[in-house]
Amino acid sequence: MTPRILEWRGIEVPDSVRDRVQACSDRGQLELWAQRAVHATQAEDLFVGSAG
Repeated sequence: MTPRILEWRGIEVPDSVRDRVQACSDRGQLELWAQRAVHATQAEDLFVGSAG
């Protein structure tokens, strides 16, 4: 869902970002990335300050 949020907002999502999100099974991490996707200016913003 997170890459889709970025796409809806007109932000290009590189395969590396899409693959990282799809490989994650931690629901808490996915929720954090989804929240960040709402305000991100580029796809890589999802991972700023993130260990996951």
